[in-house]
Amino acid sequence: MISIVTKWWHVEGKREEAITALKELVLQTEKYEPDTYMYCLHTSIVEGSLPPPSENEIIFLGAWKDRQAFDDHRVGPVFTNWLAQHLDLFVLNGGKLYVSAEFADRFAGFVRQEAVGG
Repeated sequence: MISIVTKWWHVEGKREEAITALKELVLQTEKYEPDTYMYCLHTSIVEGSLPPPSENEIIFLGAWKDRQAFDDHRVGPVFTNWLAQHLDLFVLNGGKLYVSAEFADRFAGFVRQEAVGG
């Protein structure tokens, strides 16, 4: 299994639109990509965070069966079609989505069932 933590930034004034679009991406990923084991999105909470993030930050926590499954997601129709429709909602760099990403190899941990529904 391979995990990733990424950060995106929505365009100022596009928060609700970006969140709505991202919720659709989650639904499509869950439905059509069985090798995506976890796909969780979060908005940042500035108060109490160190260092404080920007208010337009979106945080992804994802896990895939393996690196190939992640690559298939990244270049597959669910993500690429979604990105083509919603790229204008996010901060860009050179015309491409501006994103920070860090891959991780989980060695311990759990997700309680209560967390899955929310």
